[in-house]
Amino acid sequence: MKNVNYMNYAVVGIPLLLMGLGWLIDSEILIVGMLLTMVTGAFHVIVGIGMFIDSGYRDSYTGVYLIGVAAFFALWIFTDWFWIVAIPPALALNLSIIIYIKAKQNKP
Repeated sequence: MKNVNYMNYAVVGIPLLLMGLGWLIDSEILIVGMLLTMVTGAFHVIVGIGMFIDSGYRDSYTGVYLIGVAAFFALWIFTDWFWIVAIPPALALNLSIIIYIKAKQNKP
C-alpha cells in the first residue's frame, strides 16, 4: 500500500506541476498537464476498484468513492450540469486520503 501511496503522489503531482508551469511559461505545457489528469482519473478508478475487491467488498469508504465515480459518469452522460467539473477533484482528494490512511495503517 505504501508503493501505491507513492505512485499516487506522482500521478497527482505531475499534472499539477505541469499545469502550474504551463500557466507560467507556455500554454502547450498547460494542455499536456490537463490531458494527464485523465491518466490520474484512470489510475484512481483502477486502484479504487482493486482496493474494494481486495477488502472483500467490505470497505465502505472505497465503496462510497466508487458510488461517486458512477454518479459522476451518470451525470456526465445524462445531464448538462455545468458544475460537474468539481466532482473529479473531490473524488481524487477522497481516494488520495483513503490511500494515505491505509498506507499509514499498514506500517510494519
